[in-house]
Amino acid sequence: MSRAARSVVPLQPAPAAAPGPADWFRDVLREEQAAIHRFLAGAGDEIGAIVAEIARQERPIVCLGIGKSGLVAAKAAATFSSLGTPAFFLNAAEAAHGDLGAVQTGNLVIIFSNSGTTEEILRILPLLKARACRIIGIVGRADSPLAAAADRLILSRIEREADHIGMAPTASTILQMAIGDGLAVAASRARDFGREDFLRQHPAGLLGRHMIKVRHLMRSGEDLPVVLPHASVAEVTGIISAKRLGAACVADWQGRLLGLVVDGDIRRLVQARGDFYSTSAGEIMAANPRVIGPDLTVADVLLLLQQEEGRFVVLPVVDEEGILLGLLSTWEVLQ
Repeated sequence: MSRAARSVVPLQPAPAAAPGPADWFRDVLREEQAAIHRFLAGAGDEIGAIVAEIARQERPIVCLGIGKSGLVAAKAAATFSSLGTPAFFLNAAEAAHGDLGAVQTGNLVIIFSNSGTTEEILRILPLLKARACRIIGIVGRADSPLAAAADRLILSRIEREADHIGMAPTASTILQMAIGDGLAVAASRARDFGREDFLRQHPAGLLGRHMIKVRHLMRSGEDLPVVLPHASVAEVTGIISAKRLGAACVADWQGRLLGLVVDGDIRRLVQARGDFYSTSAGEIMAANPRVIGPDLTVADVLLLLQQEEGRFVVLPVVDEEGILLGLLSTWEVLQ
């Protein structure tokens, strides 16, 4: 048989790997992301009016829901409060058993519901209306009773849930949560709620520490390493060793800060074979060092260190007249 007559078997591509857990995971996140994108594409100017109404409220906002939407409503209430708009969560089922007493006449109520037909919510709608409550509905169905009853409507419609059977609240609750976050942040900005306001709302833990003022962390008084400009480097070295901050401030007789001596300045003098007893602090100090005020917070100092790429080990603390008040170790704020 000739070589030309031989049949040629084409190479078959390797079969594609069957989708696995990592693919299923990504599919969920893609569908949830798509739900938010679709909502943004259709969102109109009504959102701005809703934010404005929320921002001007003097009474706490009521975030109401049940089931998975209730969990979203609870999270929304916490986010509103955290960002300066007082709010609380009300479970629709518990509201019908006495908790409705927490709602005052004229409260703004934000109701989270995907179907807009939940019996527990529909049962209390007339009672909310009787108390002249304004109702904002975050609802998945425009033809639902809740959508019809709402004074303002945010339609949180999705094409499908993100789970493999299309039934578990996934894309719908993610969209509700994103809308709640958007309302809370936008209302916070409308109320001129700033970083310091936020930190004051979180007195515990790391956020609470960020509100501590420099005056409460700085070394001062007898713990402050400070020398006069004519002090010898030998004296400065003794002060630095005794106070254990790796630096000493140089100030005049009136207490006005003149400069700063750090360990590195002394090492450079050693390398230059300088005399520790005839060389003065004023000769090796860095004049006009970076200073801070006593009423800055830990958060302010952290921001400064970030902007300056952490170049400072210590920061002298002075008043408006340049009088030395203390010395702050950046280690104190980075703990």
